[in-house]
Formats: sequence, C-alpha cells, structure tokens
Amino acid sequence: MKVLALFLLLAQTKYFEEDLQLSRPFREANYKQLDGYVASLQKEALRTKFKTLIGYPAPGFLDKAEAPRVEKIGEDVIGVYHRMWITVAPGLETYGLYIVPKNAKLPAPLVISLHGGGGIPEGALFHGGTNYHDQIRGAVERGYVVWAPLFVMQPGPDRDKGTPVPSEIRKILDANMRAAGTSLMGVESMKITKALDRVLERPEVNPARVAMIGLSYGGYYTLYIAALEPRIKVAVASCSFRNTPAAKDGVTEGRPLDVTSPEMVAMIAPRPLQIQAGVRDTQAPIETVRETAKTAKQMYKGDKLEILEFDGGHEWRGDIAWAFLGKWL
Repeated sequence: MKVLALFLLLAQTKYFEEDLQLSRPFREANYKQLDGYVASLQKEALRTKFKTLIGYPAPGFLDKAEAPRVEKIGEDVIGVYHRMWITVAPGLETYGLYIVPKNAKLPAPLVISLHGGGGIPEGALFHGGTNYHDQIRGAVERGYVVWAPLFVMQPGPDRDKGTPVPSEIRKILDANMRAAGTSLMGVESMKITKALDRVLERPEVNPARVAMIGLSYGGYYTLYIAALEPRIKVAVASCSFRNTPAAKDGVTEGRPLDVTSPEMVAMIAPRPLQIQAGVRDTQAPIETVRETAKTAKQMYKGDKLEILEFDGGHEWRGDIAWAFLGKWL
C-alpha cells in the first residue's frame, strides 16, 4: 500500500516543463560561438601555413631593434623630412624616409607608405610622384606621420648606371633565402614589423592608429604585412590584387606568389581594407581582379572591405584612399 501511495503521489506531481522555443536563442548562440571558434582556428591555420611558406619569423633578428638613427634632410610647407635607419639584426638595417606633418596635432596617426617594383621612397616625391601621385605627400598634407621604408628592387636604368646591384637581385636573394629556410618577402616583412616596435615609440606617433598603404609591389607588401601584423589597423593596396598560384618546385623569382589575394584578405579581416584596381592596368588586369574579388568579398560583412575600380592604369589613387583612411583610421 505504501508503494502504491508513493506512485500515485508522484503521478500527481507537476514536473517543470518549458516551451522549447524559449531556449532557441541559447542554441543559436551556442552555434555562433562554435562557428566563430572554428573560423578563428581556420584563420590561424592559414596564417601558420603562410608563415611557414615565407619562413617568418626569419632567423637572426634582434629581440628588440636598436634605437633609430634619424637625420633631417629638409622641410617644406607641409612637413619636416628625415632619413631613418633602424638596426633590426646584426649588420641589417631598415632604412626609409620619415616625415612629420606641420599641420597636425601630435601625436598623430602613422601611415606606412610602400613603394613598388623599381621604385624607391624618394621616387614617390620626385616630379609629382610619377604614378605614385600623392601617396606620400597626400598623407602628410592630411596630418599623418609618414614612414616610407625601402625594399630591395631591381636598379633603375635611368638613375643607377654602374651600380653593383644585379638586375635579378630579388630572384637571387629570394632563392638563396629560401634555401636557408626563409624568403625575401619574409625577411623584408620582418624588417618592417621589427622596426615598427621602435617607430611606434616616436613621440610624434599615436601607436593605436596605424595604417599601411602601397602601390604595386608595395600593395603586395601591404597585404603581406597586414596579414602578419595586428597593429596595422587599416590597409590600402593599389594595383596588387590577383589570384596568383603559389610558387612550386622551389622556383622563386622574389615575387609575392606564396598565397592568393583572397587568402590574404581572410587573414586581414575584419580590419578595414581597401583594394584599388585601375581598369586600364596591364600589370594587374581588371578581369583577374574582378574574378578574384568574388572570393575575397565572402571574407567580410558590412563596409570594411572596399574593392574599387577607377578609370586609370597602374597608379595610386589618393582621393579614394584618403576618404577610406579618414573613415577608419
């Protein structure tokens, strides 16, 4: 009788139940968390693969670069111009121009401005900047501190007669560096990231507001370094977007062929990124850019990714770049 009474009592007890729809937000949140988690794993796996391909970090660099050597070389109505050397490894310096604006409240945002193939930082200031146009001076005029590092490029026949620098310098250095476990892109990218430690200590610079911009090879370096360096908050790459296959069989030409442009975009996301493409650019054909953009656009939500075509060739477009930096930097 006692067992039967207990059974009847339990049968009459009202157990707690809930409408299953009430827990739907928690199930969806659980899915979103796992989806975000696996996306972060995929991005880090891609970045690890990328670092392995380019041999980054390169060996032999100092734990911290030495303090910069800075030499004033001139000034004009918009800024004060310096040369700057930063020792990043024994016998290895990061050289470039360093320009402080006159019309800005300091500390100001830093814009790292990268030249292209055959170019030099000083060339972007010469005769109106040629196809660089206002890539350097436009940034200074808008109140940004500009750091324009030098990358090794083939010598210019119009200015470097008699130079000991071989015409195949990038191909030679890259092949030798890859044989030693790194690469030219890896070493030069690390020259920037190591030197950046010291540049961000400069009293003129706001270390929380850093952008990187570049044309052609400089655009590829912008994608590479932004993918590696989280301190880069905004990036603009001009005339340097294509779905290039990875270099195979150890054949290297000192070119950025390690991963495709959409993979670069995936590593930079969700930071603001602008891709510029000239519709008459023969070096980065617009048809290839358009095809590559279809994949790249899947990496972003909202308006933090801009892939913009302009009526021009292989050249920098400051008007669209400065509007983008003004919005996000």
